Amino acid sequence: MVSFLRHIIPAFCLFGLINLSAQDVPWLLPSVSLNAVPLTINCIPQADGQFLREGDYIGIFNEQNRCFGLARWKDTIDFKIIVYGSDGTIDGFNAGEKLALKIWLRDEDCILEKISQVASDNPLVFSNAVTNRINVLDFERLSVSYPAEGHCMNEGILLPVMNYTADDLHFTSTSGINLDLTSGAIDPLRSSPGTFAIEMNSGTCLTNNKLTLTLKDFPRLSSPLPDTVMCGEEPLEISLADQFTSVQWSTGATTPRVELDKPATVWYRVTNSVGCGNADTFDIRQIAIKKLEYIVDKADCYRKGRITIGESYIENGRAPYTYLLSSQLENLEQDELSEVAEGVYTMKVVNANGCILRHSQKIIVEKDCLNDVPVFTPNDDGQDDRYFVNLEGKIRIFDRNGALKRRLTAPCYFDGNDESGSPLPMGVYMVISEKGEKVELTIIR
Repeated sequence: MVSFLRHIIPAFCLFGLINLSAQDVPWLLPSVSLNAVPLTINCIPQADGQFLREGDYIGIFNEQNRCFGLARWKDTIDFKIIVYGSDGTIDGFNAGEKLALKIWLRDEDCILEKISQVASDNPLVFSNAVTNRINVLDFERLSVSYPAEGHCMNEGILLPVMNYTADDLHFTSTSGINLDLTSGAIDPLRSSPGTFAIEMNSGTCLTNNKLTLTLKDFPRLSSPLPDTVMCGEEPLEISLADQFTSVQWSTGATTPRVELDKPATVWYRVTNSVGCGNADTFDIRQIAIKKLEYIVDKADCYRKGRITIGESYIENGRAPYTYLLSSQLENLEQDELSEVAEGVYTMKVVNANGCILRHSQKIIVEKDCLNDVPVFTPNDDGQDDRYFVNLEGKIRIFDRNGALKRRLTAPCYFDGNDESGSPLPMGVYMVISEKGEKVELTIIR
């Protein structure tokens, strides 16, 4: 680096002249009212035998040390600088005004030496809006930063924060971090977790040329929860296979296992010990009976009843479907719909995936025999051994003399026995509901 025992040193090109670039005014003698003159320096200036380097500054001054142009030196042999004429009041150069080239050399701490010939310590404060000049001695250092706290690796691309841009800024770092050397952009997902040192180099003065960045690993969802279905109204139990520091569900639950009771799009977020999180969503769809039509044929004297399935729609279901009848009068189920005894039933729809849906509507199969004359023969021969009483509520059964023989709750089956379970004798009996409905029933033995 150049010795800094001296202050600003007047310096001229050793191998070329500064010219006015197509202007007729000779160097150092600009004419009156030339407001702006582009000058080309076609060599690299030297100071104390050393060439200027990027980050040094170069300026054009008159004998009174008034600055007419100032720029940061670029490492090139074709450097242009714009010279503005002004006497402080009126733009333009004065006749016969002599100009000189001066430079600022930057030391290792990015400090520019001041001009010794000027009494003020801060002589170069200009208004860009008026003269387009550059304030060099009061320059703002280039500040580059990344998040001070650790950055979770799944939170997106990291871009350096800068107070202004510099074209010659370059970045370097150790291995393990995916760093763009020009823009400073970091792709955490293509990096490794850890703390990394990042160095920066620029001709622009930097606030700090070394930074550290910590990339924190995030929790992996090794077994993401898939979309699923709930069977009817049955709650669905979901649990996470992996262990996490904390869990948050969209339902408000905070445990690894949660019970879900309605169709929805569910999100969950997990957090690990270093405070990084990960999240995912899944859909819960409900398997439900949206439409179920059927035809009921009554039983007669010779055949049992029949139930024929018509048009049906099982939302989110999986065919083929199996239909089961559940008796509401006794603990029996059957999948045969072509031989159905008189009684009260509900329908179950069994999906191919095992989901069983319950249809709440009651199905009543009646018997139409002998012009609907209520007759049955409870003799245990398997034929008409009981009678289906299709009434609602509590019923009482009397013999022809008005004696109470049996009390039941209908709809129900009457087996021909009295309260004690003894067979009633053959004869005519009267069934009366609490609503006053009557059925005359004959027992034949």
